[in-house]
Amino acid sequence: MVLLSLALAAVVALAICLAAKPIAELLGVMDVPDGRRKLHATPTPQVGGLAVSAPLLFVLGVLGGATDFVPLYVSLMAAVAIFLVVGLLDDRKHLRPMFRLAVSVIVILAILYVVPSERVTFFRFTFLEIAIFPAPWVALAFTVVCIVGLQNALNMADGKNGLAVGLLLTWSTLLLAYAPEHMIPALAALIAALAVVFLFNVSGRLFLGDAGTYSLSVAVALLAVHTYAVRFDILHADVIALWFLIPVVDAVRLMATRTISGGSPFMGDRRHFHHLLQTTFPSWTPAARLALYLGMVAVPGALAIPYPQQAPLWIALELSTYGSVLLLARFPAARAARLHPNNPQA
Repeated sequence: MVLLSLALAAVVALAICLAAKPIAELLGVMDVPDGRRKLHATPTPQVGGLAVSAPLLFVLGVLGGATDFVPLYVSLMAAVAIFLVVGLLDDRKHLRPMFRLAVSVIVILAILYVVPSERVTFFRFTFLEIAIFPAPWVALAFTVVCIVGLQNALNMADGKNGLAVGLLLTWSTLLLAYAPEHMIPALAALIAALAVVFLFNVSGRLFLGDAGTYSLSVAVALLAVHTYAVRFDILHADVIALWFLIPVVDAVRLMATRTISGGSPFMGDRRHFHHLLQTTFPSWTPAARLALYLGMVAVPGALAIPYPQQAPLWIALELSTYGSVLLLARFPAARAARLHPNNPQA
C-alpha cells in the first residue's frame, strides 16, 4: 500500500505539473506579476496545491474504506477538499481576509465537532513528568487557533520559490518518525507529491497557490494532532511546537507590526522572514537562502528525534537564530539592500 501510494501520488502530481499552464488557464488561476509584490518574470500557474491534493484525496478515500479509522480519513478528505476549493476561489477572486478567516474557523470547528479525537485534549512536555489537561472549551479553542494559525502562517511564507512546499515536505517527513502504521500510506503519498511539486516550484515553473497552502497546511495539522494523540509516549507537545515555530512566530510578528503601524494584519508587504534573509544576505544565492530557512526548521526537528529531552534547547537555538537574522536586517547595509528593488528576487 505504501509503495502504491508513493507511485500513484508521484505520477498524478507529475502529470498535473506538466500540464500546469492549460489547467491553470482553465481554472483561471494564473498568477500575473504586478511589479510591486509579485515580482516573478511571467504569468505562472498556481496549480501546485492541486497536484498534491488530488492524489492525497484519493489515498485518503482508500484508507477510509480499508482501515478502521473512517472518521479520521473522511474528516481529512473533507478538510482538504473544502480548503482546496476555497483556495482556488481565493486564487481567482482574492477573497476578503476576514471572510477566509471566518470560513476556516467554521470548517475547523465542524470537523472537530464531528471528530472530537482531532482536538488537542492534553499537553505532555519533555520537561514535565505529568500531563496537563485543560478545560474542554480551552482545548477546543486552542486546537482551532493552532490549525487556523498554521494555515495563515504557511500562506504568509508562500512568497519564495520552494519555501512553502519545502516546509510541508519537512513537516510530513518529520511526522513519519512518529506516525501510526495506518497513517504511513497517506504520508507517503503526501511526501511523494510534494517532492514532485517542489522540483517545479523551486524553479519558478508553478506556484503552490492559496489552494495548496490552505488545504495542505490543514492536512498536516490534523495529521500531526492525530499522531500526537496516539503516540504521546514518544511525541511531545514541545517537539511539535519546534517544527512549526519559525513560520508561526514570523506570522505573529508580521501581524503585530502591521497592526501597530495602523494597517491591517492581513495586508501584504515584503517584511516576511524570507524577505529579510534576502536583504541580510544579498550576496547569497536564492538556493542558499532557501536552504538556510528550511535548515532552521528541519535540523532542530531532526535532532529532537534522537534527543527529545533537549527540545527546549532546540527551541531556544531556533529562536536565537531567527532573532539574529531580524537584528542583522536592521543594519545599514541590510536596509540599503532592501531599498534596491533590482536585487535578484528569491
